[in-house]
Amino acid sequence: MSSRIPLRPRTVVALGLAAVVALIVIIGKLVGGSPAPLANDPPPATQAPVDSDAGDDGVVRIDPTPSALKPSSGPQVVSLATSFAKNWIQHDRSADDWLEALRPMCTETLTAELDGVDPVSVPASRITGAAHVEALADSYVEVAIPIDAGTLRLRLVAPGGKWLVDGIDWERT
Repeated sequence: MSSRIPLRPRTVVALGLAAVVALIVIIGKLVGGSPAPLANDPPPATQAPVDSDAGDDGVVRIDPTPSALKPSSGPQVVSLATSFAKNWIQHDRSADDWLEALRPMCTETLTAELDGVDPVSVPASRITGAAHVEALADSYVEVAIPIDAGTLRLRLVAPGGKWLVDGIDWERT
C-alpha cells in the first residue's frame, strides 16, 4: 500500500522557492564574514578614540585673548581701522583721490586691488557704531565696524611693526 500525497503545481513552486532561499542563506553564512555588530553591542576593542580636532583643517580657531597683542597697539589698531573706514565710505571724490586717501593705511597688495575701484560702488555711506577688535595675533588683527549696509571687516597686518589694512570684507545685514 503506498500512500501518495497529491502535489499541486502551486505547492511544488512554493517548496522550490523555499529551498532556493534556504540554500542562499546557507551559502551567505558560509561565505560571508562576521556578522555586522548590533546597535547595542559595544565598539570593538581595536577602535582607537577619535580626537575631533586632530587633522581638521577646515576649522580655524583664533584665540581672542588681548594678551596676544601689545596693549599699546590696541588703540592704534582701532584708530587706523576707523580712519580707513571713514575714508573708504566717502563717495564725494574721484577714484584717484579716494585711493590716495586710503594708500597710507593699506598694504601694497590691497592698494593694487583697490586701484580702479569707483568709490560710488562702496556699499555704505556712514559708520553706525564703534570699531570692535574681533581677532588678535602678534601681527594680525581683524576689526569689525558697523556700517549702514552691514558690518565692515578689516584685516590688519603689522609688517615691520606698522599696522596696515590688508583686506576688506563686509557682511550685509
